[in-house]
Amino acid sequence: MKQLSIYIAALALLLAGCKKEVENIFDKTPDERITEVLNNFQSALVQDPGWKLFVYPQGLKNQDVEVGGLTYYVKFTNDNRVSMLSDFIIDMAATPKESGYTLKAIQRPSIVFDTYSYIHVAADPDPDVSSSPAPEAGFGWGTDFDFAFQETAAGDTIRLKGNYNNSDALLIKATSEEMNAAFNGRLAQIMSATSEYNTNNPLLYFNGTDNARISISFNLYLYIINFTFAGAGSELASIAAPFSHTTYGLHFKNPVTVGGYTFQDLYWDDALEIYYIQAGGQRVDIANSSVPIFPMYKVLGKSITTIRVPVDPLPGQSALYTNTYNTVKNSLLSSPYVLNLETMRFIFDDASKTMALVADVFQPSSNTRFPAQYVYSYTMDNSGIAKFTSTGANSIGSQLQAYFTPLLNYLASDRFLMDYYTGSLPVLGQFTSQETPAFYFTGELQ
Repeated sequence: MKQLSIYIAALALLLAGCKKEVENIFDKTPDERITEVLNNFQSALVQDPGWKLFVYPQGLKNQDVEVGGLTYYVKFTNDNRVSMLSDFIIDMAATPKESGYTLKAIQRPSIVFDTYSYIHVAADPDPDVSSSPAPEAGFGWGTDFDFAFQETAAGDTIRLKGNYNNSDALLIKATSEEMNAAFNGRLAQIMSATSEYNTNNPLLYFNGTDNARISISFNLYLYIINFTFAGAGSELASIAAPFSHTTYGLHFKNPVTVGGYTFQDLYWDDALEIYYIQAGGQRVDIANSSVPIFPMYKVLGKSITTIRVPVDPLPGQSALYTNTYNTVKNSLLSSPYVLNLETMRFIFDDASKTMALVADVFQPSSNTRFPAQYVYSYTMDNSGIAKFTSTGANSIGSQLQAYFTPLLNYLASDRFLMDYYTGSLPVLGQFTSQETPAFYFTGELQ
């Protein structure tokens, strides 16, 4: 028994020594180390002149929606206030907004924008606030407003990851020139110039190093630019590049390699009112073609994914289509649901050969917008004639199908020539029935 007591006492001393050794691996407690990390980032963030924050939302991928990027020019203060501009909409680019932020350890050291600000608008679940591209309410743009630091120490570039939607984000130290320009209206000016440029130049391209044309199409709703070019054989290839606006032009999430050039920005030339690429010390201007560069049937579902039909009539729409549209519109309005027919989007995916008609309907009594969706498979021949076959509808679409029947009957029974309508600017996309030539309509290309 005495020997056992001695053994236990010796073991206790040994364990105590081990415990002390483990405790001495770090000279600070975990809380002290986290506080030190947060203080390091705080000291860096508040330094003049400020930062560019690029955010690339990831939360809509489960809704089969890909979106581009968002830019925020931000100035942090030591009293946990932040002033920001955003390219989400032009008003946010023109008028700075101040709000709060904190640095805290959630699971990882993080920056949290803790009072409602521009960065929250894109995350707002109310689609009337966020103008969400998701087919259902509740998702916003799938972005974040609190981010974990991916770095262990602050530098001129700080990688971030959204704590909820895992959005990729990047803080890059801005120059005084950039910050002054942004907060004096330059970001809004670039957004306005880009929109006008896209409207007036619908057939953009640049020549690659082999002089082959690279077609460029802007999707200014989803903030994605598509570069389309001749691939193997007669096939076309396309690169989709998420972008956002800067004070000097457009910035891509990742470098783009196409046409023999590698670049990550498009630069705006104020004097010539054009965009250009700067690659390897060489300037390459982007030009506008007088004729479509590639046939519609080759790019539909690739660089062109959506034909958007707004409420207001467009050029290239027939009287028969207008009568059919008005029949659907009046039926919805006089239905027990009392609905207003709004934008219709015909969304194509070449890989799956699927087309979805998404018609937004608005119910004033509940102040709610609903998407009625009708899905079709399709085939398309080399003359651009498509045949659609219905494969289903969402719950809203099924419930309202009787009201949409006058339009849906044409899609179900007729073949359509899919082509450009060049009788206006910008160039539009046009459906023309082959069985009922008097039925044709146009939509905006996205």
